[in-house]
Amino acid sequence: ARGPPKSWPLLMMQVEVLATTFSRSLEGARADRAKEEEDHVSLFCFAWTPRRDYDEKLLVETRKQYQKCDGHMFYTDHAAPGPQKEGDFMRVIVPKQSVTRDDDGWLYHRNMVGLMPSWNHLVHSEFVNQHTWFINSELDHFLSPARAKETIAAYLKGLREGTPAEQASADGPMMLMWGNAFVFNRKMVLAIKQHWNILGRIAQENGPGDQATAVGCPMFMENEAEWPQCCSQDVVYPTLAKVILPKLFNVSVGAPGSAGCGSPSKNGKQQDFPLGCWELHLNPIDGEKEGGALQAIKELAQMSQFQDERQAKDYCQRHKLAAVRDNCDRFWQGRRVPLIHHLHTVSEQKLARQLLDHDSRP
Repeated sequence: ARGPPKSWPLLMMQVEVLATTFSRSLEGARADRAKEEEDHVSLFCFAWTPRRDYDEKLLVETRKQYQKCDGHMFYTDHAAPGPQKEGDFMRVIVPKQSVTRDDDGWLYHRNMVGLMPSWNHLVHSEFVNQHTWFINSELDHFLSPARAKETIAAYLKGLREGTPAEQASADGPMMLMWGNAFVFNRKMVLAIKQHWNILGRIAQENGPGDQATAVGCPMFMENEAEWPQCCSQDVVYPTLAKVILPKLFNVSVGAPGSAGCGSPSKNGKQQDFPLGCWELHLNPIDGEKEGGALQAIKELAQMSQFQDERQAKDYCQRHKLAAVRDNCDRFWQGRRVPLIHHLHTVSEQKLARQLLDHDSRP
């Protein structure tokens, strides 16, 4: 039998060199694309608020952070207190509920009742063409727009380094899940807009079945989780991305991340996505108590100074607080987090702004 030609080893070597060159070129192209995507992120930030006294106190700080976005808007209803005309507020029509507006339970776990007319304004506005990413957060979130842009770019990089399905999803409609804050790319917003004639339908007070109970909630949630009593965004948005758009409209949506704030997530190759949301409920230093929250913010700021995890662990081992020594990973994971949830006081929001966003304004 004749063996392989003498040139075979040389041929195989050439194939290997070509494969290596192609792989490096592909990696370089992905890196260039990720850098380009980060450089071209135009972030629009929006939130729904009923403008209660508690909200108004936090609004002072939230507005300072939102002004760092490339565009922003706060949405509220026509009966809300405050000036009737403000440049960054849009008043929308909210259907009458079973409880009065001044009741503490008004829109409790039903904030999509306020967000549905907010989305109606958003998808028909010029904001869709002006920006590439849209984040829906709440007033008790600390949001760093600069960190949010970094995290968006890191998620895209993680998808492009993931499974073939994840790589494909990076070029389509996408919703990043950062706890109970959600980040939509323009293609996702355009998909919502395209089907808004159906997606925009809400339960009516005089509608059939249990619509009177669900009044104001999106009709696409009928027979889904929480219906008809509630329609909270951390249930509705994942259902929209993972169930409604794919099944009703054949729109595949990439939805990396976690709908639970503080929960880590990975791509299909088990590579970590950066943490999108740090949860004060899980703060090992006195939970949501103000003193514990302020100390946690200081620890997160300290973690951002370290070059690697080894330096962070050396710091934790020497720390006077057992809560830090025993929970170093939790603080390390939050070193560049774009969102902190359940910051209830102005002092907490202010310290986060000053230490995490390097914003020294009073």
